[in-house]
Amino acid sequence: MAGSTAMAVVALAPAGPALAATGALSVWKFGGTPAEVEAWPAANERFLAENAGVELNYSFFNGQIRRQKLLAGFQTNKLADVIIAFGQDIPEFAGFGMIQPLDDIAGDQIAGWKERMVPEVLNAGMHEGKLYGLPTYVDMSAFIAIDSDAMAEAGFDRPPATWSELRAYAKAMTKPDRPGIAFPATTAPVDINIFEGIAYANGGRIFDEATGQVRLNDAGVVDALQLYADLIADGSTPSGNSMTETNFRDTAQLFGQKRAAMWIGLSWLNTPWGVQEGMNWQGAPFPKPDAPSGAYPPVAAIMDGTAVLMVSSRTQNPEAALAYIDFWSQDAQLNIWGGNPEIARVPAGKAAWKEAGLAKAWPAWVASYEAGTLFDGAEPMPRFIGVSAVESALATAIQQVVLGQKTPQEALDEANAAAQAQIDLLRG
Repeated sequence: MAGSTAMAVVALAPAGPALAATGALSVWKFGGTPAEVEAWPAANERFLAENAGVELNYSFFNGQIRRQKLLAGFQTNKLADVIIAFGQDIPEFAGFGMIQPLDDIAGDQIAGWKERMVPEVLNAGMHEGKLYGLPTYVDMSAFIAIDSDAMAEAGFDRPPATWSELRAYAKAMTKPDRPGIAFPATTAPVDINIFEGIAYANGGRIFDEATGQVRLNDAGVVDALQLYADLIADGSTPSGNSMTETNFRDTAQLFGQKRAAMWIGLSWLNTPWGVQEGMNWQGAPFPKPDAPSGAYPPVAAIMDGTAVLMVSSRTQNPEAALAYIDFWSQDAQLNIWGGNPEIARVPAGKAAWKEAGLAKAWPAWVASYEAGTLFDGAEPMPRFIGVSAVESALATAIQQVVLGQKTPQEALDEANAAAQAQIDLLRG
């Protein structure tokens, strides 16, 4: 999620006796919150202390360039041994032969992973019955952040529960210098995932795996995009031009600066970047449609791991790669997402859910997890071969509607046809 220019950290192995994992190991990590970006290299030092024979070359990149960077690395035979990317990427990467199933190299270690990790989160690394990646957490979509003072000032005492209530709240909370709601509408993958969570809750899907058909113009998706158009028409949002240039992170900062009364995001909402000191705010699941209109069952949320560890199919050092992945399956590392230092993610480690920091930051999450209901009705974010092509077409349609160039139906009909042509080409 958070980005910077690529940076490399090379740690030389300390002197000591050689262990089972030895030699050079390259790791590429894509994205992360500021706290996570700082915590990861510190954990790498612990890994090196435990694996004295490994020479670790760790590089960090902006999460939004991961697909281009990884495909280019694979095509030029310069791919890292371990890739830390999104679970949503797994079907494409596996289909292209870029990554290998961990089942084939991990052996008995997988039993320990299952013991330490939340099963619904571990499943985010699965594809066609095999484990291709080890998630460290998941993000869930869609959620809404609300300025509690602005909400009370407008006469409301609870978050909106339906789409019609959301529109009413946004209009009532709009001021000349502060829109009632903001949502990101750039072509960044996270912006698309936020919209997909809204559409899937309305019974929409972007692709039907069973038939191989793109479903961008399903009523569930069309009506979700119409909601974006309606919020703009109501005068409750920033300008369309602004939103097509303001990504998820920028939109979160608008909310944190009290320049928007509500904003639409993922489960982490504003926690990675903070809010003004003393700001009174709350988060809630995104309101549900008054009457779901899609052809598929509505879902409670969609979720994906955005720091999933995968092993390159071309690695020359599978022992060290596996040692690195097993290291990240341990409680000491997974507890990073238990509120110390990171509170912005839904943790993969069972032990992280017992951490006081998480309970303080997200008491409702912890209560729901302990009750066994947190993941009820949740499904993975769209993940299939060709997902990037379909999401690219969807991004274009969203921008056309936000800019007032096309109706949702027109934009999604065109996007559907373009994406279907790409899918047919990819699948022969």
